[in-house]
Amino acid sequence: MKCEYCEYEWTPKKASPVSCPRCKQRLDRPRRVVGLQIGGKVGPNDSVGMHISIPIKPGVGVTVDLNNQFDVALRSIAKNIGDHPKSNTIRKTVNEAINDRNGESKLQKIHTVVMTCAGITKVAKQVAQITKLLGF
Repeated sequence: MKCEYCEYEWTPKKASPVSCPRCKQRLDRPRRVVGLQIGGKVGPNDSVGMHISIPIKPGVGVTVDLNNQFDVALRSIAKNIGDHPKSNTIRKTVNEAINDRNGESKLQKIHTVVMTCAGITKVAKQVAQITKLLGF
């Protein structure tokens, strides 16, 4: 038998063991595989099904065309953020990203906006639009 948590292999003494002898994780409780949840929580028995890291440098992973659609999505985020505790930081970074003309620097600021807005449901649609423009 092989433990799905720690990859330990052993010959069980019982027909269906309750836990792994090495890491002691329960084997009789099913785990859920969950996708990316914006504003949700991943429980202790859940595992994230997929993780996509956003490249912060142009040319690494995907080629990004920093066109006007990014600025439109960024302005929409600044407009819709409301009175969230991070709203001032987000608006400041959005304005810096819109005014920046250097591709690498602008992409890093867009990445900062996306990571700061992660989990804020008010701007989830705009963040999804930016990640789609980044090629994901």
